[in-house]
Amino acid sequence: MSSGTSKITIERNQRTLLELVMQPGNDICADCKSRNPRWASHNLGIFICVNCASIHRKLGTHITKVKSITLDAWTKEQVEVGIFVSADTRN
Repeated sequence: MSSGTSKITIERNQRTLLELVMQPGNDICADCKSRNPRWASHNLGIFICVNCASIHRKLGTHITKVKSITLDAWTKEQVEVGIFVSADTRN
């Protein structure tokens, strides 16, 4: 948990992410089209599967910043930056 971010805020941000990933288009990996992605690149604004998340991590944080939707703490800014447009629109 990052300093200055309350547990309530982190939980609210996680709920927002879980709602966003359930929207049509966001329920598939933006890269490989597999179902139920549980990772996201918050600077690109896309949801991705665990396999594609590992590829994104290898690319480096100067290109893509990857976090787990459920395992990592998200700040309000990270949730808002990508706005997470549907995968249909991004691809």
